[in-house]
Amino acid sequence: MARARKLKTSEGAAIGALVALVCFEVVAFGATEHAVGQAFAALHALFLVVLLTSCAWARKVAAGMGSTTLWAAFAALMLAVGWALTPFGPGGAHPVWQYVAADGGSLTVDRSAVWLSLLRLCGLACLFLAAQIIGQSETRRRSVFWLLLVTLGGYAALAIIQHVSTRATGRLTATLMSPNTAATLMGMGVVFSTMYVTQFLQRAGGAVRLDKLPLDASVSLVLTAVFAVALALTASRAGLFSTIVALAVLLTSQVIAQGKKVRVVAIVGGAAALLVAVGVAMRSAELTTARLENLDGDVAVRQAIFAAHWDAFVAAPWFGYGLGSFPAINQLFMTSENLRVLFDVRATHNLYLQWLEEAGVVGSVCMLGLLGLILWPIARGAGRPGTASAIARAAIAATVLVLLHGLSDFAVQTPAMQALFAVGLGALTPVAGQAKAARIQALRVIGVFGGISLMASALVAIPMASARFGGDLSWMPTAPSEVLAASIEKGLASTPQDVATLERLEALSRRELAMRPGVGAAWLRNAAVAFARKDLATANAALSRSYAVAPLQTSVFMARTRIAYEHWGLLTPEVRKQVMYQAGVEYKRPGGDRRLTALANSIQDPSGRIGLAFFIVAQRLAKASTQ
Repeated sequence: MARARKLKTSEGAAIGALVALVCFEVVAFGATEHAVGQAFAALHALFLVVLLTSCAWARKVAAGMGSTTLWAAFAALMLAVGWALTPFGPGGAHPVWQYVAADGGSLTVDRSAVWLSLLRLCGLACLFLAAQIIGQSETRRRSVFWLLLVTLGGYAALAIIQHVSTRATGRLTATLMSPNTAATLMGMGVVFSTMYVTQFLQRAGGAVRLDKLPLDASVSLVLTAVFAVALALTASRAGLFSTIVALAVLLTSQVIAQGKKVRVVAIVGGAAALLVAVGVAMRSAELTTARLENLDGDVAVRQAIFAAHWDAFVAAPWFGYGLGSFPAINQLFMTSENLRVLFDVRATHNLYLQWLEEAGVVGSVCMLGLLGLILWPIARGAGRPGTASAIARAAIAATVLVLLHGLSDFAVQTPAMQALFAVGLGALTPVAGQAKAARIQALRVIGVFGGISLMASALVAIPMASARFGGDLSWMPTAPSEVLAASIEKGLASTPQDVATLERLEALSRRELAMRPGVGAAWLRNAAVAFARKDLATANAALSRSYAVAPLQTSVFMARTRIAYEHWGLLTPEVRKQVMYQAGVEYKRPGGDRRLTALANSIQDPSGRIGLAFFIVAQRLAKASTQ
């Protein structure tokens, strides 16, 4: 085997920075918090810009990226996703826009979420391009995957130590906030480390002596064990199954690619897969057994989630409700029957259903087409022997893992996992060169795209970061709805009395509603501002609309009910009915009597306190009569 060339200093620095960026995103709780996710979108674009401006070899590679196929597919995806910002679709704008824009509106119920999603897609595209540029050299590509695997292996080892020392009775989540998301990451680690082990076995021809293992083979074996134990500790049923399937895909492709050395790789590789499977099953037996006992209940919960959100998809099948609009849609389709399963879900637990719901058939087809265009050349290059092709085979197997696990979970919806996916596929995607004139244009296009993405993401990330640390840049035109909401709540907390402050809060509330009229909390803030301004007609209308778009939203129940009963004598009969309907539903939930009693004792308005007290007594009597 030919010795790999030594990396230049700039190449090593670029590879180290790329791996550090992605791993830091994993450590930052998967970048699931919106402000953090947007900051990383800006960092992705910044990395591409810095790579092009500081490395001559990167500019040379970028100049050869003249193929327009992927650019056209990405543009189609952006157009399909962005189309939700327009009112042009079957049935026109969503009805909720009649509250704020009778003659306009959008297909989406949350414009701010769509804009943030578009910027994140641009950030991922920048990261993909940067990884593609770095990965055009086989030496750099192999270094990226090896360094990334070792770094994530260290992360997995620390996660195991932290889990065992502090929360040994639960499921491992690491910093990814979800054990199923952690299972996807650890499963991919098992796949890639197993690939390196089988490559060593193939080079050794089956003659293995543990006392003479080279360093890379020893590290690969250790990494396989670490990732397998971490995967076991997640006790993720779908994660375990998806990893076993991915290992089968990997080992089968390894056997096919080795030609005459099939027996060695098949026997040893099959044994490795069996040991991993048995080890995972044994290590996670207690946790997995406990979870299997709840399998029927979990299936029923998932079916209830799927049923509600399938109905949402059917109501707007072509362009969906806009990427990132899941929280608002979940509240719109929540009923007293499905409240117990929908009240705290963060996703549909099905990657494909959520894409259909948010992006519609058109957006989902565009995403599928883009993914197919990326995977096809990778799959074509995976059929040859050698480590470079083995990495491609592992990437295909890892893709199978992610897509299979996506049937029952939302790991790929996590920004950090999307970044890992972008780096892995980008580093393996070949560059298709064209004529010299086209190559010069390609370099300019990539540079301009990175610069615009950086500027746009930074203009949104800065006010979000400021709000995250107590600042207020809501005056910026690029401030998203979350920043406006934080500013409104901060202003209301100071119980403003002066007209100027109240007018400012009203203007901020109107801006927020112009972005997301389908969010119940936005209308609640508008109602609170209107009550402070003594505008009772607007306050009643806003409170009523808050219930109309999110009739049973549990996360705002206490705040919304408090506002209602503090102004009970000023509410219209229609609004009172809406308030009591949700209060009645909440009373029947576990701890409902206790929560409502505590709320009644804290109400300052006499009529509201008496009204809520009578309501609680009526609910107790109704409950007693049914027993």
